[in-house]
Amino acid sequence: MTGLRFGEACALQWVDLDFETGVLDISKSLYYKSLENYKFVEPKTKASVRQIVLDEDTLHELSVWKNIQQKVVKTDFILSYNGTPSNKHAIPRAIEKYSKLADVHRIKIHALRHSHASLLISLGENPLIIKDRLGHEDIETTLGTYGHLYPNSNYEVATKLKGLVKKSNAISSEAMAVKSNYPIKLNIETLENNAIKMQ
Repeated sequence: MTGLRFGEACALQWVDLDFETGVLDISKSLYYKSLENYKFVEPKTKASVRQIVLDEDTLHELSVWKNIQQKVVKTDFILSYNGTPSNKHAIPRAIEKYSKLADVHRIKIHALRHSHASLLISLGENPLIIKDRLGHEDIETTLGTYGHLYPNSNYEVATKLKGLVKKSNAISSEAMAVKSNYPIKLNIETLENNAIKMQ
């Protein structure tokens, strides 16, 4: 539940994660050519350098994984089972394996990032927050990529606006009535006093 790019996820190290605060620092990506040939590289854009906060469920799973990992191999990489960072072949194979076990359609790695964005949109999250979480340079990229997931936005806005004008008019009418009561009362009292004098 991070929405990270594949290279960003592979570059993650345990020092990048603060279990106390849930904050994950994303400051690098990984160039992987072979077991012996890999290196950290600059992330895709300046906006890619960011911090995101992980949910409690994800933090729990990572904590469990860290305990398992430390019993098998000593490594600084979060996504590692043999001491080296994961590569572009290992994770797709794992996804394919567990997709078959779960009897679901296999998805591509980048689709996980899209799924994260889709979930945030379905939760009604602010597009600017989604932009920052995904590490997009500008809001146009976010809306251009995921704008089709907002098909009912106009209807939702219309629903929220429903009744607001009536409520506003009701409040205005009530305020006017309160304001007008005083002069009306004075006018009636004046008429009554004049009538008494004329008798």
